[in-house]
Parts: sequence; structure tokens; C-alpha cells
Amino acid sequence: METLVTKVVSEFLGAVSITDIVTLQSGLINSTYKIATNKGIFVLQKMNQKVFPNINSLLNNKTKTTQFLSEIGFPTVTFLATKEGLLYSKLGEDIWQMSVYIPSFVKEKIESPAMAEKAGIHLAQFHKILLDFPIEQLEYTLPDFHNTPKRYTDFKSKLISASKERLQNASEEIEQLNYFYAKVASVALAIQEGKIPLRVVHNDTKISNMLFDAKGNIICIIDLDTIMPGSLLHDVGDALRSGTNTATEEEKDLTKVNFDANIYESFIKGYTKEAHSFMTTKELESLPLSLPLLLFEQACRFLSDYLDNDSYYATTYEEHNLVRAKTQIHLLKQVFSYIKSIHNN
Repeated sequence: METLVTKVVSEFLGAVSITDIVTLQSGLINSTYKIATNKGIFVLQKMNQKVFPNINSLLNNKTKTTQFLSEIGFPTVTFLATKEGLLYSKLGEDIWQMSVYIPSFVKEKIESPAMAEKAGIHLAQFHKILLDFPIEQLEYTLPDFHNTPKRYTDFKSKLISASKERLQNASEEIEQLNYFYAKVASVALAIQEGKIPLRVVHNDTKISNMLFDAKGNIICIIDLDTIMPGSLLHDVGDALRSGTNTATEEEKDLTKVNFDANIYESFIKGYTKEAHSFMTTKELESLPLSLPLLLFEQACRFLSDYLDNDSYYATTYEEHNLVRAKTQIHLLKQVFSYIKSIHNN
């Protein structure tokens, strides 16, 4: 492995002495390494072409948006070019990218309302800056990634081919997803029909994709593999999906899975403070459904995979994907109860 890394690094840095190689665990998709050399410290990443088969679209979107952000002075990842001037290296069938290492801290969860507000502000600033990026230059790296109606249709199709045992085990969750689709369908369809505008969005806004400095301030957003046209609501909802969960999507004990309203309110406060000036009336009206939309969508994905005998997500036990679906549905119920209580006050 060390020989391969040295060969790849030399494509970007030329003759170089590597003093340390550390595998980074923050990403779940790509193979990522922190490389210390006599020319500085860098991040080397091998792209997962199974998850991202349209690798040229991914590279197009990442390089164009990061160059745009860099040119206007918005903090972002800096990718290195090879001797041929390319922002990636291809060795055999593998595609590698190398970037300047950013000294920082990674947070696995939103730890306080203050952190939530900072995250909301930074995400809105990211969206605002990218309003000036020519969206027509972006490609769909993962077509229908956040197409909620299609996710629901895919889920329904799995009901036909699923085993009787798994249908029985998931009967309650199947019923609940059918019930909740009616509650999110209006905003999901508004996005697909263009009533809610397309923006340049990140599409994977969990807090671990924001780098923090020692004082708790956000430096920049990383992991831009999924940046493409989409809705602001997808980014807001995805950030809140993990950020407002007191546990994780892996938790079997649902009494530990609770919606943190304080985190939610602080994030929305920070986001809207920055985004109010550029959001459309329809976007603002639909913002309360951003979290339910993403919880529903992810529940569909987990339950579909369970019914399909776990063909997509990695699992460690038979009902793993069913447990994941249960956490999303459990939160979904709590969020709708919260929304109802707000409207009644």
C-alpha cells in the first residue's frame, strides 16, 4: 500500500519523501489518507467508482465549484494538479485526488444550540455564494439522488418481490411510510416540478462534513462529491436529520432516539438569518418540511434495502436496515408532533 501511495503522491508532487501515512475514518465512501511529506501535509483520496460510476461528472462538479469558491475568497478545499495539469490522477482503473490538508477538528454530532446556529449560518453562506455559480455547468453525479417521489415508488416496487418473512417483519413500518408520504408529497412534488427552484447544493450536509477550528468556528465544508443541482431544502433537511437526533440511525433502543428541538430551532435561526434575503416565498414556506422530507426519504431507502435483502447498504446483522428505518420513522413522528405543536401555539 505504501508503495502505491508513494507512486500516486509523486504524480502530484514530483520527487517527494513521505514521512507518515494515516488512514482517515471520517469518510464512509472513499479511501482517504493523511499524507505527511517533506513538502507539506496533504489529503489523498481514492474515489469510489462503485458508488460514483459517473466519475467524470463528479470531478467536473468538484473542481469547478472549488475553483469558483477559491477565486472569490470563500474557504474551501484546495486540490493539487498533476504534472499534466489535471486535478486528478488515474493509475490503472483508480482515480485519485490530492488536496492541501486543513488543520481542523471534525465533529460527529451537533453538540450544542450554539454549534447548530453556526452550522446553519455557514450552510446559508455557502448557498448564497454559490448563487452566482453558473448552475448549467454542473452535471448530475447521482441522478435522482434526492428524488423523493421516485424513492417512494422504488420502495413500493420492493413490496412485490420481498419475502413473506421480511414483509411481515416490516409490516408496521410499511404502513407508516404509506401514511407519511401524504404529509411530504406536496413539497417533494414541488421540488420535482420546479415550483421550488434548483440551486447549487452540497447534498451531504452532516456535521462531520464541516471542519472546525480550535475555537469552535467553522472553517469550511468538505466532501463535495455530491455537489450538484438540487433544492436548499435537501441540504437543510439532511443537516437536521443527523443533527437533531439524540442518538444515531444505528440505535436499536428507540427510547434513546429523540428529536432535539433546541438544536433544530438554533440551526433554522442561523440558516434563515443568512438565507432569508435570497430564498423564494415557496422555499421559506416549505422550510418546516425539509427535515420530515429527508427523514421520510431515508426511511424509504433503508426499508427498500431491507425488503431487497440488503443489496445496497452494508449490514452487520439481519435486521440492520430495518432498525435504521425504524429510527427515521420514530424521528419523523416526533418532528410532525413538534410541527403541530408550533402551529397550535
